Amino acid sequence: MIRIDAPIKPVPFKRVMTSGKRRYNPAGYTEFKDELGYFALKAMAGREPLTGAIKLSAEFYKNRKGITTGQWGDVDNFLKAVMDSLTGICYADDGQIIQVSAMKKIGKPRVSIELEELK
Repeated sequence: MIRIDAPIKPVPFKRVMTSGKRRYNPAGYTEFKDELGYFALKAMAGREPLTGAIKLSAEFYKNRKGITTGQWGDVDNFLKAVMDSLTGICYADDGQIIQVSAMKKIGKPRVSIELEELK
């Protein structure tokens, strides 16, 4: 079991932007991926990435209301951001994830994740 508790504001997945021929990720999304990657590396504590099927559970905390009104973003986009961020650190490819559980909650901004390799 790998537990990651990152004291960072959840950010939903954002599509690649284009400017002429240039393609890039929005700044806030790239920063989120880098920050979550940092906390994932700490949680891995030198272990190799998981190689089998994975169950991922995630909780996304923000300190304001609007969980169900669309003001937060879609829970599937928060999950996509997490899965992209952990690729190459906690597992080789997010295609290894075969089961997910996610919830948006009100509280001090953070992202809590549990990864379990299924046998």
